[in-house]
Amino acid sequence: MLTRNFHQLQAEVAAHVIADRVAQGSYKTCFIGCLSGGVNNPKYIEQEYGIPRIISRIAESIFEALPWSEAPSFFAAFPESIGCDGKDLSRVGWQFLAAELRALPTVPASVQAVIDLVIQGMDLLAEGKEWSSEAFETADAAVRAARGIGAAVRAARGIGAAVRAARGTGAAVRAVRAARDAVDAAKAARDTRDTMAAWAAASAAEKAAWAAYSADVYNAVIATRRRQRDTLLQLIKEAPVTTQEN
Repeated sequence: MLTRNFHQLQAEVAAHVIADRVAQGSYKTCFIGCLSGGVNNPKYIEQEYGIPRIISRIAESIFEALPWSEAPSFFAAFPESIGCDGKDLSRVGWQFLAAELRALPTVPASVQAVIDLVIQGMDLLAEGKEWSSEAFETADAAVRAARGIGAAVRAARGIGAAVRAARGTGAAVRAVRAARDAVDAAKAARDTRDTMAAWAAASAAEKAAWAAYSADVYNAVIATRRRQRDTLLQLIKEAPVTTQEN
């Protein structure tokens, strides 16, 4: 799938920005809605502009989570990152997921080993290769096993010292959940070919921000969303341009 009708996309985005019809909280004015007639229809965006649904979902998630004053400028920057017709964005979603998992906070080596299995799968898909069923099942089982950490943390909450210890492992627990989300998203993509992996990416990014565990967690979340925005735009900008469909 290659991007198409680029000048039409540019004009549509510019018209909404100039008319001040870009805002969070409603499909009439949101990222997807502005490009699909005010409804939640990423399939239309895919058919009309050659932008994969996973990209629209990722962009929508970022758009809704940015400070309200920054959302319109992100929408305006999106077509400029595409730049032309004939750009292949089919691997950008997997590249984004891999980047998000790599951006998770530092966790114990045993937990990181589990996350690395999922990253390896995302990397294969990002390279246009096959993530074998055997490797997928291994990663899936490892992430499920690692989620047992969460039970230990919950059991510790009633004791002061244990609560402090539990807080210390919070980053690991959230990182495991983020990896679980990525595996679930990959499984859904393999099963349906209509991936909703963007939700996994958004979830992973949010968990990474909360794992920072600081008094100013809101700023951590916003910083994560801004990093997400910049990552997505850069990956789209760097995507290859070709002259024909595969």
